[in-house]
Order: sequence, then structure tokens, then C-alpha cells
Amino acid sequence: MVDLVGIIFTGFTIFMWATASLVYKAGLDKTQPKANLLFRLCLVSAGTFAFSLIFGNFSFLTALDSSELLAYLILCTISGFSVTFGDLLYYKALTKVEASRAYPIVQLSLIFVYPLSFFFFGEELPFSILIGGVLFLLSVFILSKRDNSEKSELKKTVREIFSENIVIGILLAIGTAFLWAIAIVSFNQARIITDDVFVTNFLRVIIATSLISLVGIFQSDYYSGFKKENRNNLKYFFYIGIAGILSLGFADTLFYKAAEINGLVLTTTLTINTPMVQQILSIIFLKEKFRPRFLIAVSLIILGNYIILFF
Repeated sequence: MVDLVGIIFTGFTIFMWATASLVYKAGLDKTQPKANLLFRLCLVSAGTFAFSLIFGNFSFLTALDSSELLAYLILCTISGFSVTFGDLLYYKALTKVEASRAYPIVQLSLIFVYPLSFFFFGEELPFSILIGGVLFLLSVFILSKRDNSEKSELKKTVREIFSENIVIGILLAIGTAFLWAIAIVSFNQARIITDDVFVTNFLRVIIATSLISLVGIFQSDYYSGFKKENRNNLKYFFYIGIAGILSLGFADTLFYKAAEINGLVLTTTLTINTPMVQQILSIIFLKEKFRPRFLIAVSLIILGNYIILFF
């Protein structure tokens, strides 16, 4: 039985994820992906630490035996690493294609979450969820399809095709989907060990921040957000950082609370609604192009939701 509280948490998650993607797109017009990544992680670390102090409980760390603690920290590291480098790929995708095209594609993470959850962790896959998931993925395909104006009548070599921004952006978005799927499944397993999402989210973020800080020693681009030459764009770094706190810091936590209530597979499937919300916000606030096929995609998403929730 689907729990209403879990659905409400998922709804808030969808809205915050969609809103954050718009802020990232707008901010990346003024800043660089690597510079944004570390600056954002530092702010998110502070935000998740505050959330963990208010809503979480660190005492479970002393209750775990050595093998459980090791497994837990490994899962946090995997989740932190994969979500962070997934974010970096997503940032780069946003520099190549519109937010309204990139974000639907990253929802292909559902393709990876299903087998990972089923084969490795024994999650059930009800037929209604599979049917709904297929409809959602079909809507993603429709949303990410090229416009006629983007199709060249001239023949191009394979190298020319793969050098196009739209193709590069789509490939980066698919890579994001894979890494985010790993982050989702590994975080959920860490949550199962401890039954605490707020502390777990903080630990994976602070681990990721530490790793990127070390990488930044050898690639100074990651630290450029803190340098004087970027002072004029400081407000954009803060905007993206605040969006990160609400998205990676708070929305992700709500997502895993919803997964705790309604299961990872159902919760992940419902979040495929995010592109629909994101498309609407992109058209309203970023003035991105309205595509008639968007209505078809929305209809498929609504039908998929109905099948999942009522069958």
C-alpha cells in the first residue's frame, strides 16, 4: 500500500530538484563547472551538517560493529563519489544543451536503478511499476528528441556527429544518469544499515568534498571559485550553492525518507515526474522553447502515475 506521507516527501523532492536544475543552468552561463562543484560542495557540507544536528543522531556510529561501520562508510564513499562526479557531468551537459533537454535524459537513471535494486538488493518489481516506468522512459525519449531545426540535411561523418554540442550533451547526461543511479542505490543501502538519512547524507557529502579538495591540489580549476578573479560572479556561486543545499542537502534526504516509507523502486519511479515540472519551470522562467510534443510526454507521465498508484 502506498503511503501518503511518502508521496508528499516525493512531491517536495521533485519540486526542489526541478527548481535547482534551473538555478544550475542560469549560474553556469556565468561560471565554470569545476569551480562551481567545490564551492557548492562546501556550502552543502555546511547545510547537511546543520540538518544532521537538528534532525539526525550521530550516536548510531558507536552502536555499529567494525564490519558494519566499514560497510557503511564504504557505501557513503561510493554514494558521495558517484553523485559528485555525476553532478560534474550534469554541469557540463548543461553547457552543451538546454536544461529542459538535459534533465529528462538524466532520469534514465531509472534504467540502472531497477536492475541494481532487483538483482543485488532483492527489491520487488510489481508489474504496475514496470509498466509505469516504461511510460515514463518513453516520455523522457520524447522530451529529449531533436527538433527539426536541429537536424541537418547534409551527411556528416561519425566524428562530426559526435562533436556536436547536442550529442555531447546527451552522452554526458546519460553518464550522469548512471552515476546517480549508483549513488541512489548505495545511499539507500547505507540508510538501511543505520536507519538515519540526515547523518548519512552529511557523511557522503563531506567525504565527497574532501575527495574533490584533494583532486583540486592537482587541478586548480576546482578552487577557482574562491579566487579574486571570480569575485564579480560570487553571487552566482552562492546561488548555485544555496540550490545545492536545497537539492543535494534537503531534497535528497526527503527522497530517501520516502524510499524508507514506500520503497526505493516506487519512489525512484515517481521522481521521473521531475522533468515535467522542470519543463514547465524552464519555459516560464528561462524562456526556453515550448515543444508541442511536451504535451504528449506529460500525458504519458500522468498515465504512468495513475497505473502505479491505483493498480
